[in-house]
Amino acid sequence: MTAYLYQARAGDGIKMKGLKRKNSFFNTPEEAVSEALALKENMDKRYKHGIQWDYKGKMAGTVKKFKFLRGYLEGDRETPPFYLQIIKVENKQDELQAIPPNKPKKVTQKDKTVMNRVLKVLQ
Repeated sequence: MTAYLYQARAGDGIKMKGLKRKNSFFNTPEEAVSEALALKENMDKRYKHGIQWDYKGKMAGTVKKFKFLRGYLEGDRETPPFYLQIIKVENKQDELQAIPPNKPKKVTQKDKTVMNRVLKVLQ
């Protein structure tokens, strides 16, 4: 039987690179979404809360690679977007180890709504 782990990633639209903790895999989608929201909080802090997140935007991808939240610096949709993503990874022969997720300090009602929408898709 193949077990699956989840990984949270965030994309920085300004620096054009992805963000994640090295070797960070989680047992459940809930833990991965919590980690993604913590990454979102770090990006917000870095850009002085100038990122406008599109909470009603379309979620894209498959269950294995799922982008669920996009944001734009100062709301300018002409710039490359910031994004949050959950990736489902096969854990063959227990080669990957799960770790506890970082939790965001503040979770807004909009964040909770997005979290519930993501969990419905991933489970």
